Amino acid sequence: MSKPPFFFVAVIAVIVVLASLRYLQQRRQDAENDRAPVSLKTMVVSSKREVPVTKRRSREQQVSSPADTVRYEMGFRAPQGGVEMRFRVTAQQYHAVSVGDHGTLHYQGTRFLEFTPAP
Repeated sequence: MSKPPFFFVAVIAVIVVLASLRYLQQRRQDAENDRAPVSLKTMVVSSKREVPVTKRRSREQQVSSPADTVRYEMGFRAPQGGVEMRFRVTAQQYHAVSVGDHGTLHYQGTRFLEFTPAP
């Protein structure tokens, strides 16, 4: 057999390098979040968003239609205004609050911990 073309080998090498860099970046972010102190801020829920995430190809979606996976995101803003902070949350956390709720936001680095609505 002949040797594989140089272009094919180069593409595979680039994919491996980029995947490795992404993996290392995620591990570094997790380590930074673990080292960061837990922060508490009084915030208002400014937005909520459900994003469907499908891990199937288009043909598989046409043939069978089980429940889609959904990613939940919430945005928080200080009561007097300012920059919005967005976090990915679980379905239970997402459905527990509504837009406009005031409360205390607990987060660690870029990791959402919990939102406690004010009574």
